[in-house]
Amino acid sequence: MNKRTAGKIKAHFGMSDYYKYYRKTVDNPVSLSTYSKVISTFNNAIIDKVLNDNLEYLIPIIGLRLSIRKDKREAKIKDGKLYINKPVDWQATNKLWDEDPEAKKNKIRVRYLNTHTSGYVFRIHCSKFLSRLKNKHFFKFKPSRKFQRSLADRINDTSKDKFDAFLLHKK
Repeated sequence: MNKRTAGKIKAHFGMSDYYKYYRKTVDNPVSLSTYSKVISTFNNAIIDKVLNDNLEYLIPIIGLRLSIRKDKREAKIKDGKLYINKPVDWQATNKLWDEDPEAKKNKIRVRYLNTHTSGYVFRIHCSKFLSRLKNKHFFKFKPSRKFQRSLADRINDTSKDKFDAFLLHKK
C-alpha cells in the first residue's frame, strides 16, 4: 500500500453515480458528456466566485459553508518548549538536509515566512456549524488540488487587488 494513501477514506459516490440517479429521475436526460460539462462549469464558477469575489458559498441541503480564511502564524513558547506553527517549506528543507546531514539528524525544518501576505496563512475553510448532518464531527472537507492551487495563484497574482479574507481567529 502506498504510504500517502494509508487511512484515506474513499468516496462512496462520484459523478457516475450522480449521473445514474439523474438518468432515472428525469424524463429526457442529457448525455454524460453534457452532464459532466455542466457540473464542471458550475463548480469552476463557484471556485471563481469564492476566490475573486470573496463569496461565502452555502452548500444547499447539507448546510456547509465554503470560504477563504486567514490566520496569523506566530511562534509560541509553552512549558519551556518552542512551538512553531508556520508551514514547512519542504523543498528548501530537503535541499538543506541533502547538504547538511547534521540538520537532517536534528530534524531542522525551513519554514515559510509569508512576507508577501504580512505573515498570514490562507486556507479554504468549510464550516459545519449550520449543518444538519448526523455525526458531522466525523465529516472532513478536503478541497481539490485545483481549488488549492487556484487559491495560491490568486494570492500571488500582483495584477489584481491584494487578496484579503476574514480572520479565522482574532487575537
